[in-house]
Amino acid sequence: MRLPTRQIPSVLPGIRGTLRSGRPTRTLIPRLKEGDIAVIDHVDLDRATALAIVAKGVVAVVNAQPMVSGRYPNRGPETLAEAGIELIDKVGESGLETLVDGRKARILEGEIFDGEQRLTSGRALDAETLESDLEDAKQGLGSHLELFTHNSSQLLRREEDVLLHGTGVPLLDTPMEGRPVVVVADHPDLDRLLHGLKTFLHEQQPVIIAVGAAATRLTRKQLRGAVVLLGADPDVYPDSKVLTGAAEVVLAPGGAASDQAGEHLDRVGVEAKRFVSSLAPEDASLLVAYAQHPSLIVGAGLSTTLTDFLEDQRPGLAGTYLTRLALGPSLVDASAVPALSDRRPRSGRFFAPVVAAAAALLVGIPAGIWVADHDLTPEGTGSASGATRAGSAEEKSSDRDDAEAQFVADSGETLLAGKLEGSKVAVITMPGADPKSVDALTGNIKAAGGTTTGVLNVRPKLLDPDRKQYVDTLGTQLVKQLGRGDADQATYQRMGQVIGETYAGARPASSFDQPAKTAAVALLTGDLVTAKGRPSGPADLVLVVLGKDHDDTTAVEGLTEGLGASAKGLLVAAKSDSKDLQSLRDHDWPGWFGSVDGIETTTGQIAAPLALARQKSQQGGDFGASGFGGLLKD
Repeated sequence: MRLPTRQIPSVLPGIRGTLRSGRPTRTLIPRLKEGDIAVIDHVDLDRATALAIVAKGVVAVVNAQPMVSGRYPNRGPETLAEAGIELIDKVGESGLETLVDGRKARILEGEIFDGEQRLTSGRALDAETLESDLEDAKQGLGSHLELFTHNSSQLLRREEDVLLHGTGVPLLDTPMEGRPVVVVADHPDLDRLLHGLKTFLHEQQPVIIAVGAAATRLTRKQLRGAVVLLGADPDVYPDSKVLTGAAEVVLAPGGAASDQAGEHLDRVGVEAKRFVSSLAPEDASLLVAYAQHPSLIVGAGLSTTLTDFLEDQRPGLAGTYLTRLALGPSLVDASAVPALSDRRPRSGRFFAPVVAAAAALLVGIPAGIWVADHDLTPEGTGSASGATRAGSAEEKSSDRDDAEAQFVADSGETLLAGKLEGSKVAVITMPGADPKSVDALTGNIKAAGGTTTGVLNVRPKLLDPDRKQYVDTLGTQLVKQLGRGDADQATYQRMGQVIGETYAGARPASSFDQPAKTAAVALLTGDLVTAKGRPSGPADLVLVVLGKDHDDTTAVEGLTEGLGASAKGLLVAAKSDSKDLQSLRDHDWPGWFGSVDGIETTTGQIAAPLALARQKSQQGGDFGASGFGGLLKD
């Protein structure tokens, strides 16, 4: 008798899991479970989304789109690969339709099966292929950046009042002036970032602004009473308990219809302040914080690097960039705070200044556009007597210096009074200029009745010989765009004219015109200059403060000549031993500019505003603490 045999099924090779599909990807992520195969339709997968997928414990990701399209080197696929997740892309729309949500599947060498039935196939993305794709994508970065720059320019025109002047940004009831503020957005790495901020939150007691769903995550960590800023989509709002427990609620729909959002808040019983602009909620939250005049803004879960900006799939990408440019050194990323706080004195007195000074480098963007008349270090806060105190330590070195200091203490304000009444002065500093001397000079301009329209700091890159071609090209473009200046001038003369025509002028208007605003943004985004304070309009006089000496003074001389050709009056100021100033004086440029040496001393700091006032009626002249050019007369 033959016994029946039982067929033992062979184990089919490959990775197994349950298919979980959904569009857009952000709505799929909450449904993912450990061991699932995520099915997405997401071109250029970004790192933040990839981190969220990794956290769910999936075994594979199948993408209808290319993981790397070639526009720029996005980091999402690499993040998934490093986590050991199998990757398949380019399945296409037809292939996507066969991958039904909840179906069991098996993946092998780029093909997807249900048992032995082949459902569809795509490209298996191994480490070598991914590396090749990312390398190719670097070549496409230039064109993507060009589009990005164009979109930024268009947005700046559309949102000029908000970004440049803070118009329409709501003032909150929650006291923030002079206090640190932490702006928190939802992000896969948020728990880690908040852990790093634990000491800062405990010791500094900052105000917290939570964007959308981040408010729920903060509540789970016992961080309550935050200001909550919401976008237009109620589906991602925190629950009613979180909203009613918020210190304040701000509705920033970002250009989308807000009727549904308003109705939702009415049902909850929350009265929200409104911020009307096309900016995304994350960007709006930063401007809202900045308008309250805080001492510092820490961003947690926000984009901070160029790749972050490019990976951000929101349509408001340009707004993200321009907003961070607007905040300048007021904004620092949360990831930088632990490293800085670990090194500070326990009293915390020096924490905010250190973070603020480092912020421009840590955030990865140039500092400078102005918002809401706010700056961490207000301009023109000094005076003649203030300059006396600042310089007194150096002036004790000799009897002459002691007598000089006493003279200025008794007579400085009288000497300066009214000399610059009604004048607007743009201050331009060269790399290495002493900040204390600059502060004393701006203070004495104010004491003389003048107004500093802002301080523009020339970056070393503008003077770098290796960057000359870039400076030349940009200068040519901006001369054409401004419609002012001479495009046939040499590189640095042309750039000097651009800066002069942008921030000053022989016949300056009462406010910046559109070409000047666009040129200012180009200079800032090109990392050639940074702006301290909010320039209030074109100036009639320009003060250039020299810094460290250069072996080749071609760039400094060219910029000075260009500025002199485009400003009503120009004064160059420097320390007593400045070789750059001596080189400028050695040129036979009568009437191009006046000069003052010895600005490290109180006499030089007083002489500079007097010489500047002289330029209104009589240009030229070399003066200083040593009396190089004789007496300053009206």
